[in-house]
Amino acid sequence: MRQIYQLTQVLTRVISTLVGLKKPGKADQAVEISNHALTEQLDLNVRDLLEMDGTGMLQKLEEHPGMNHENLELVADLFFEMASVLSEEEEPDIDPVILWRRSLLIYKHIESKGNVYSIDRNKRIERIQNLLS
Repeated sequence: MRQIYQLTQVLTRVISTLVGLKKPGKADQAVEISNHALTEQLDLNVRDLLEMDGTGMLQKLEEHPGMNHENLELVADLFFEMASVLSEEEEPDIDPVILWRRSLLIYKHIESKGNVYSIDRNKRIERIQNLLS
């Protein structure tokens, strides 16, 4: 239970930080902050997760003892916010489209496996689908 709470706190804090970085020139800082948190908590970084196929990424995330649907959704939120920051850059180091796709994959996974309906999650799914179309 402690690991779940700790992971929730770290992910929430990182997402809040990323929301404040939505300005051109902040992409490197966003990636660095995200990588630090993911490495510290999950022993993975963003590139590791993006290099895996979608199923492998979901399996790897769900293997972590602190991962539940709430924290999995926070990882999707983290990818979404990071993509939003990176999309402000002319030549981002990581393609924001890939992050949005991974975020969408996680949200849809939660929708299919979870038993809690979320209006906010559905709005995010819709927003990402609009961004990708």
